[in-house]
Amino acid sequence: MAALIKYIVYNLYRFLLKLLKIFLFYELIFINKLMRLSVYSTEKSQSDIPRIKSKLFSNNSSLFRKDPLYFLSQCHYFSSCLVEIDDNVYVVTDPGLIEAIFHEKDGVFVKSRPDEDLGMVNFPASVMNSAGENWRRKRKSLQPGFHLERVERGVEKTVEIAERHLAQWGTDVLHTDVRKILQLLCLDVGSQYLFGTTLADDERASFVTLADAIMVKTRDRKRFPIQLFDRAEARLTTARHNASGVARAALARTQQWRLNNGRPLVESSEAARDGTDDWLCDEFCAMVLSGLEPMAAALAWTLHLLTLHPDAMRRVTGEVDVVASTRGAWESSGAGSLDLAAMAETMAALKEALRLFPPAWLTGRIVSKDTTLGGFFLGEGSALMISPWVNHRSARHFDLPGHYRPERWLDGKLEQRLPRYAFFPFGGGSRRCIGDHFSMTHMMAILFCILRRFALNAAPGAKVRPYPALVLRPMGIAMILTHRAADGRDR
Repeated sequence: MAALIKYIVYNLYRFLLKLLKIFLFYELIFINKLMRLSVYSTEKSQSDIPRIKSKLFSNNSSLFRKDPLYFLSQCHYFSSCLVEIDDNVYVVTDPGLIEAIFHEKDGVFVKSRPDEDLGMVNFPASVMNSAGENWRRKRKSLQPGFHLERVERGVEKTVEIAERHLAQWGTDVLHTDVRKILQLLCLDVGSQYLFGTTLADDERASFVTLADAIMVKTRDRKRFPIQLFDRAEARLTTARHNASGVARAALARTQQWRLNNGRPLVESSEAARDGTDDWLCDEFCAMVLSGLEPMAAALAWTLHLLTLHPDAMRRVTGEVDVVASTRGAWESSGAGSLDLAAMAETMAALKEALRLFPPAWLTGRIVSKDTTLGGFFLGEGSALMISPWVNHRSARHFDLPGHYRPERWLDGKLEQRLPRYAFFPFGGGSRRCIGDHFSMTHMMAILFCILRRFALNAAPGAKVRPYPALVLRPMGIAMILTHRAADGRDR
């Protein structure tokens, strides 16, 4: 009994201490806000970075967590190249400054994540979570796996995997969440291409559970700040442990962790240098998830937008039929038969979806020492947010930026006149996504297979919304699939 009383008193003490800290925290915010109300106005001076004004009894950090896409969209109302959204937190909107940040060589702008407390929990040995010489060495060892010739040679296997999945989708069936079935397809494509192995159903489920846990954790708004037990964190830890076990088993099955062309993804000397296979395990998880989430999201957005724009859908499916008939891809599913270069309409449809709904919608950098950017002083520790969501929807760069218009990409003139970082769905600089060409090439192949086999129609009443977590997930995409005959007609 005495022990129970002691336990209750101790936890009550911790609870009251947390309440006191929270009270002091919000009191400081309130005082700071009252001071700022007299400093910031709608008029922007040349010496100060304009700031998105917050409401009296809420701070911008909480508003950003509540609806980050809406909050970031407010940057369009400012003509400045930088917009302050909170104390020492800035959104960089100018493509020239983004280029300067991505390509800076002196270590002034160091990589960060929108959810920094999550970053090193997941796959700390992977390339994406490495830095300095360690990062350069690992990335160099991975680059051969993403060379142009090897990527294009892998299309045949992707078509084969896609056809196997599509055969199980059924016809005239309402799929209530297209993203989920695309997840499984992309998971198989990624694991097969990268490591030459396929996953069993329970192994796939482990990675899907991990992806869901990461998404929930990165969107956990923590409405009530007192949390004696963080369920999202606990679920993420369990999911990561299970996925790591699956990765080790899959790597063991592939013996030397070979790609589909028979060469190892990384040389064994690299793993030996690390003294452990933790790197390969983390790399397996990180890369498979990179294929599972962003590719599935981009494909789902593309199909959804095409169903909403019948003219664009007719152009793309007509092109798919021509490629299939002239190259024999429908019958043989051969990589040499699938002429991706002849699929300009399909590429345009995919690019426009990536413009409107970039899976990698937000990245960040931390200022490591005092510097200037765009004529503005930035102190050490300042956080810089770089958002394709903002730049891709800017009227400065795109006509009718909120409209889905794939034809804008067809003649090539848009890309010639666009600043380098007005459209950057795969990031940029030395940290640019290593699998960008793989993603585009294999998403084109998957779109070919889907649109050749099925006619897609949006389900009536479907409520589609973007879910901005680590990846910009499409939620609620429901479609009715109708089988198409081999000659391209609906059955």
